[in-house]
Amino acid sequence: MASNKLKINDIARLAGVSATTVSHIFNKRDKKYRISPQTRQRVLSIAEQYSNQSHIRQYLIKANSTNTVGVIVPDMSNSFFSMFLHHLEAAFRQKNIQLLITCSHYNKEVEIKVAQNLVERRVDAMIVVTSLDSDEFYVDINQNTPVLFFDRYLYNTKIPFITSEALQSVAHLIEPYAKQLDEFYFIGCDIQLTSIQARLAGFKLGLERAGLSVKPDWIVSDDYCPNKGYELLKCVHQKLGRLPKAIFTPSGNLLQEVLNYLVAVKADPKQICLCSYDYNLYLDYSYYPIDAIAQDFESMVNTCVSVVNRLLNFNELKDNAMFIKPKIIRYRKN
Repeated sequence: MASNKLKINDIARLAGVSATTVSHIFNKRDKKYRISPQTRQRVLSIAEQYSNQSHIRQYLIKANSTNTVGVIVPDMSNSFFSMFLHHLEAAFRQKNIQLLITCSHYNKEVEIKVAQNLVERRVDAMIVVTSLDSDEFYVDINQNTPVLFFDRYLYNTKIPFITSEALQSVAHLIEPYAKQLDEFYFIGCDIQLTSIQARLAGFKLGLERAGLSVKPDWIVSDDYCPNKGYELLKCVHQKLGRLPKAIFTPSGNLLQEVLNYLVAVKADPKQICLCSYDYNLYLDYSYYPIDAIAQDFESMVNTCVSVVNRLLNFNELKDNAMFIKPKIIRYRKN
């Protein structure tokens, strides 16, 4: 060979076939042109010997692709993840790519296990809402299977991620109400997660802009489990001897649990201000007016599809950190 870089013609010569046959195999057209499995295996075996060359590795990945993308979410019953999966599945289906959807149930060990199962199933890429504290596990997977973090991300991670902007949007959401009140409670869970940290930071920024000093008692949080929002608000209610004047919840499932408590104690909607991250259609019909931040599912999904496509084609990303701007939907008069 004239140079150390192996070409398709070189592989064809070594395999005893035409360059066109090699091209068909690398582009997954071997069945269409009735190329025998034995010939396909011979060509790929030769290519494997030179897989240290990046362009040959790309050929092999494309030839062995399964047209599947693995997705890991922590909770399929969460309305945000359900809507995301609904739009994501439709977008990838248009590209003839099937999603393999799994659930970690907020359990780190389960997440690692399902991720390993997806790798064993040879998915072409993975989109992960991670609960892990480090990206080390996924950096290792990313060497052979592209990984994209969604919603949650890890500081200083090498893995690209897509999430909604939270700092400025949350501050803008609560600021007008904070100007009218002398207290504002944050009812949240899992504040160690970066997405929740960003929403908490936005909550504090909104109070600061309104000239309201944050009191430690206003930040109420715990590890998440079903109905935790109900229990947290119940504790605040008992401690104060009344309901708080205003509440911000950083997710839709916590908002739902807070609403369950308010209904249980027959709270007067005029006596409490409610704000939340994550808009859901049911808020249009809620007895309690709730201002909410609506994440842009269409933009988030389109960005996911675009990024996965670029990763699979070994195209460099302009930026590994992608923040999608949400919008605020107001129901209250401030």
